[in-house]
Amino acid sequence: RDFFDTLFYGGEAGDEPHERALELREEWDYWYPVDYRCSANDLISNHLSFYLFHHAELFEEPQWPQGITIMGMGLLEGTKMSSSKGHVVLPTEAIEEYGADTVRFFLLNSAEPWQDYDWRAEDVKGTRDQLAGFWRRAREVIQTEVPETRPDLERIDRWLLSKLQGTIRDVTEAMEGFSTRHASQDAFYQLEEALRWYRKRTDLDRPGARWTRAEVLRTRLRLLAPIIPFMTNELHEQLIGEPVEDASWPEPDPAFESEGVEIEEEFVEDVTEDVRDIVDVTGTDPETIRLFLAADWKHQVFDTVLETGPDQSAAMGAVMSEPELRDRGEAVNDLVGSLIETVRELSEAELDAMAEIDERALYEEAAGFLESEFDATVEVVSETEADVEKATQAEPFRPAILLE
Repeated sequence: RDFFDTLFYGGEAGDEPHERALELREEWDYWYPVDYRCSANDLISNHLSFYLFHHAELFEEPQWPQGITIMGMGLLEGTKMSSSKGHVVLPTEAIEEYGADTVRFFLLNSAEPWQDYDWRAEDVKGTRDQLAGFWRRAREVIQTEVPETRPDLERIDRWLLSKLQGTIRDVTEAMEGFSTRHASQDAFYQLEEALRWYRKRTDLDRPGARWTRAEVLRTRLRLLAPIIPFMTNELHEQLIGEPVEDASWPEPDPAFESEGVEIEEEFVEDVTEDVRDIVDVTGTDPETIRLFLAADWKHQVFDTVLETGPDQSAAMGAVMSEPELRDRGEAVNDLVGSLIETVRELSEAELDAMAEIDERALYEEAAGFLESEFDATVEVVSETEADVEKATQAEPFRPAILLE
C-alpha cells in the first residue's frame, strides 16, 4: 500500500514514502494520464466499466483518461472469424501477399474503428490496385519539373488548392476523433476526385499546374502517412528529399481558401453533368450546345431572396413590392419557391460568394472546356436574346440547356 500510495499521489501521501516508488513516480507522471484507451466492445460490460470506476475513485479528473475507443470485430467473407475452425486471416500472411500498406489501408478505410470490418479478398485486391494507381500518378508528378517558386496561378489552380485546405481541416478533425475511415476517405478518395476533375479542366504542362500538383501531393502524402506509411515515406523522400515521418502535420493556409472559387467551379461541374445526362438520356451527339442564362429580372428576384433568407412570405412580400416584378405574377411566385429551396441548401459563406459571381463570364470561360469535353460548339446566351421556349426555364446559376 505504501508503494502505490507514493506512486499515485507522491511523497506526501503517507508517513513513510516508498523510496522505489519515488524513483518511479517521474515515469508515472510522464505516462499518465493516457489520452485514449483502445479496447474492444466485448469488454464494455466488465473491464472497461471498472476502468472508469477505478480512475474516478483513485484520481482527480486531470488524471482520468480523455476517452476510450472501442474496436469492432473482424469478419472474414461475411462470417465471424473462428480460430478453432481455421476461419481466420493471419496478419503475417496478409502482409506477405498484399503488402503492409494495403492491409493497413483496407482495415482503416473499410470501417471506423468501433465498427465491425469484413475482410474480403476481392476488396483487398481492389485496394492494392488503387494504391498502385496512386503510386503511378504520384511518380508522374515527381518526375515533372516543378518551378522552384510559385508561378502565376489560374482560377482552376486556386480551386484545387482551396479544396485542399478544406481536406486538411476535415482529415485533422477526423483523425483527432479516431475516425480513420473518414480521414482516409477524404485524403485519398475525395482528393482523388478533385484531382481527376482538375486533370480534365486544365493544361497540366503549365508551370502553375505543375507547381499546384506538387503542392497537393506534398500535403496529401503527409495526410496519408498514418494510413499508408511505407508508400508515403518513399514518395515524400523522392519529392522533397526527406521522409514523411520527419515532416510536420499540414495546417490549412487561409491564403489559398476561397469560397467563391469553389462554388464557381461547382457550377461548371453541375452544368457539365447536366449536359452529359441529357446526352445519355437522349442518345444524341450534339453539334451545338446552347446555355441559356437567366434574365436580369430573375437575378433581381434571387438577390431579394438572398436578402430576406429562406422565408417564403418575407421573400414574396419584398418581391411584390417591386412593380415590374409584381406584373410577372405566377412566374415570380414559382421562381421564389425554387430559389428558396436553393438558398436553404447553401451556407451563408456560399451565398455571399454567389452574390459576387458574374454568371455570364463564368460560363463563357468554361465554354472552351465544354467544347472539348463534348466535341461540340458551345453558345452562352441570355434568355432575353433567345426566341425558344427552352430559354424561359433558365434560373440564376442554373442555365437551361438545348442540344442541337
